[in-house]
Amino acid sequence: MKKLLLIMMILSFVGLGSCKKEEKEPDYCSTAWATQIQDELNTAIGAAITYSTNPTTANCNSYKTAMQAYIDALKPFSKCTGWTAEDKADFDESLADAEDELANTNCQ
Repeated sequence: MKKLLLIMMILSFVGLGSCKKEEKEPDYCSTAWATQIQDELNTAIGAAITYSTNPTTANCNSYKTAMQAYIDALKPFSKCTGWTAEDKADFDESLADAEDELANTNCQ
């Protein structure tokens, strides 16, 4: 759980550089991306705090649901064409690691 919290915090503070704005697709390279996922981030942080202070099965399931919503909200940003190959690989790897850890979180 601590690793997921760390990844969540890192991703929330990492700034994405701007890139060429596409006409038909949303701007996945916008520097305002953090505000676009603020609701999911706040929900995930709240669920993590609740679960860490009261580790019940219900709170664990709420935490997992909130984290999955946050991860899902981040996924479209991997479409940014302005990233270096290394940045995109790091982003994709972080998302995959977070999903793997979340899948292995046992709520019993």
